Amino acid sequence: MKDKPDDAEGWAMLGRSYSILGRFDEAVPAFRRLVALRPQDAQAHADLADAIGSVQGGKLDGEPEQLMAKALQLDGRNLKALALSGSLAFNRGDAKGALQRWEQALAVAEPGGEMAQQLQNVIAEARQRAGLPPAAGASAPAGTAATATAAAPAAAASAVQGRITLAAALQSRVAPGDTLFVFARPAQGAKMPLAILRKQVKDLPLDFTLDDSLAMSPAARLSGAGQVVVGARISKSGNAMPQPGDLQGLSAPVAVGARGVQLEIADVLP
Repeated sequence: MKDKPDDAEGWAMLGRSYSILGRFDEAVPAFRRLVALRPQDAQAHADLADAIGSVQGGKLDGEPEQLMAKALQLDGRNLKALALSGSLAFNRGDAKGALQRWEQALAVAEPGGEMAQQLQNVIAEARQRAGLPPAAGASAPAGTAATATAAAPAAAASAVQGRITLAAALQSRVAPGDTLFVFARPAQGAKMPLAILRKQVKDLPLDFTLDDSLAMSPAARLSGAGQVVVGARISKSGNAMPQPGDLQGLSAPVAVGARGVQLEIADVLP
């Protein structure tokens, strides 16, 4: 980025990489640069709001709230801005306001994806807090069920789903809090991940869904790939770059849209 300070895609990828690693204090300046380069980019404003809120210990008042409002002004269907706005309302004791925002977010989230699952959980909590009965059937708001049903096949075709396990011979080498990266990268060409999910060893065995909501860059999405290699790597250092001693498993090339991918972490990186 020192060589190409006006590369907006590069700043977006750098900011999201830092965010995945939990290095939010370093993600903030990257996203600030991105907002300066793309002042009309709703996602850039939402990513900056999220990073600042994380630096502030999850508090979204002040600048994050202003950035979320700007993001929704630019794009009223921005998933991250809607989800964060719901969190802000919930933290302020406005369960009904949170429910409204989270249901709007669920309507635009990838059905069955990681974000959709999280939203369904918080929507249930918001309904309980607001004194409302559990939603019947789908958690999506009224009027969105048909849309969600119609979108499900398309969303499944742009995602990869499966299950990750750890070889029994390697279980003594890990701790529950060790970082687990799950990623999909192109089967041919560059090895930059198209989608990446961060979990912990304690989450294994893990049923995963990789989709566009987990993209490192808006310009490099899973839905735009033909075949990908799915990988899972355990890192004690939490470093996104492979290190000697990391534990890893890689799949054979699979088509985007594949379901039931079985992946075992059985190799130790030299």
